[in-house]
Amino acid sequence: MIVMLCHIAPNEKEVCIPMTPSPQIYYKSKQSCNDASIIKKEEMKKIAEQNNLLVTGVFSDCIKSEGDQA
Repeated sequence: MIVMLCHIAPNEKEVCIPMTPSPQIYYKSKQSCNDASIIKKEEMKKIAEQNNLLVTGVFSDCIKSEGDQA
């Protein structure tokens, strides 16, 4: 899973920060990962706003590990 949090930095430019869980989490299905990524996206947005970041967007998606089959 990857979450991309975009916000306005002090220099007034938009900055996007990619974040992945550490340690990495492996999901049994694409659907379970998608469900978790939606929850994580909302959590990250809330945390950023609580820390007074001007959030411009939060995006999340599931990524395949190198060992995954298509």
